[in-house]
Amino acid sequence: MIKIENGRINFIEKHLFDPKIENFEGILERYNSYEVDLFIHIVSDPKCRYESGVGANRTLKAISGLSAKERFTNIIEKRVINANPKGFYANKVKDINKHPDEIKSVSLAYCNQNEVPSHFNARSSEYGLVFFHDFLLANGMIPVRYINEEDEESIRRLVFNDAYALEAYGKKYDMRWENEWRINHDVIFNEEDVAFIIVPDNEYHDFIELIVNKGFEYYVLPSSVFTDPLKFFLMAHTLEHHSWSQIRLYGEWKVDFDMFPDLNEDEEAEFRKECGEHLMCLIKAEVQDAYERRYVSRFMNFASYLDSAFLDKTSFKELQLVADNAQEPYQTHRDLMMHCYTARFEIQRERIDI
Repeated sequence: MIKIENGRINFIEKHLFDPKIENFEGILERYNSYEVDLFIHIVSDPKCRYESGVGANRTLKAISGLSAKERFTNIIEKRVINANPKGFYANKVKDINKHPDEIKSVSLAYCNQNEVPSHFNARSSEYGLVFFHDFLLANGMIPVRYINEEDEESIRRLVFNDAYALEAYGKKYDMRWENEWRINHDVIFNEEDVAFIIVPDNEYHDFIELIVNKGFEYYVLPSSVFTDPLKFFLMAHTLEHHSWSQIRLYGEWKVDFDMFPDLNEDEEAEFRKECGEHLMCLIKAEVQDAYERRYVSRFMNFASYLDSAFLDKTSFKELQLVADNAQEPYQTHRDLMMHCYTARFEIQRERIDI
């Protein structure tokens, strides 16, 4: 995925040059240490804390009365996120109905996969867009700076150059945990600029139908890939990009998914205990697969232009290894699903009509 190193956002490629995974233990070894970091824009619901109090007048009037779902649907259909006033100077204007463009922006959070639920909660919404980082950088995205941590000269420079990125924190309001970055204008995008969109689990198939009917090409993930690995596991086989009709148990016996009854409380506790580690690896692989394929294909295309004799003398010589590892997230998903369903079968054996 990506990391911020010395202030620069980089795609991390190391795992693509690691030895190919040869066994199930190799999956756990790789994915237990694999970090899924991303930039996410979560569409706020009007009832969230950001749109109350001093922030009540900052939402564009055209969307202030819309629910998070309505706002999100408008965004993916029109392919634009409108900037709105925010930051240290937002409540310092003479007229609360007039804000200069210098403090209007679109916000994104840089966070780890397991931190996303906190952002869902803060915005009372599970609708979001994860953009590719190079697209965001090309649009001028920069990190928020805090006036509490800047000297007078630095503040003056920020006001002249990046007033929209200046914030403040205090005992009653401290949002540093968000790792917020901002873009100082409306974000107009194409579908290929979006790694994937996120929707609540119970609306996943409705949005798939909308996307198919509209001819869109968004990659859709349910919110449980961030909020609950077990919940994601239970619906994973129904996802549009997987759509399994059967699952293989013990590596060879194919069965239908509807053979399994719902987990009762005791079964769920036992399953989480036995397969919790595997479920965490499963959701990491799911997000990785959605994000990384673009960068791997771009690298392979670049390498195809280079002379073979040169490639053999460089770290690029292992192109086949890169190609194999690029397929690993999808294969990992398959292997983990089979392993977990085999474990589920053992736990529920007495209640399954074979």
